[in-house]
Amino acid sequence: MPTSMVYFDFIPTKEEEEKSEASGEFPLKPIRSHRVEIHNTPSKPLDLFTPWECKKVLIANDVSGLGGLVLGREHVQQHWGLDWKALNGGDQIIIPVRDVDMRTEHKIFLRKYNSDDIFIIHNNWMMDFVYRRDLKEGDTIGMYWNRTSASIFFSVLKRAFEMHYE
Repeated sequence: MPTSMVYFDFIPTKEEEEKSEASGEFPLKPIRSHRVEIHNTPSKPLDLFTPWECKKVLIANDVSGLGGLVLGREHVQQHWGLDWKALNGGDQIIIPVRDVDMRTEHKIFLRKYNSDDIFIIHNNWMMDFVYRRDLKEGDTIGMYWNRTSASIFFSVLKRAFEMHYE
């Protein structure tokens, strides 16, 4: 059920100010009010312990020198909630990425291929992530879009071959 709130304006428009100056009185009461309906639509809260909207098990192409990290449209548009339609096929934008494990920040390029379903993170991907973090095929990474900092947060969630010693 929607609730409503009433907001009051105490600041006059230029016209109202000139009228009140001409008449010699200044309004000390609200000039106008606005009723605003608020719909309580439940939204999925961000889980601060597992915020990773985009989880990906890396494949050979993601960690080879041939390209970059390939993401589907669901990762970029649906999970990150951004309108990437402005990117035409072949266009690219620079996005800051924060590696939360290492506490570093990097700049990567996000490119949209001609198909609306394929995006690729490239340029510094190999140097700043694959080599520096020693990423391998089978590792699971997580990413999410942080609206406050307008950047992607990145983490290595699971290594493919973790050695356990007892």
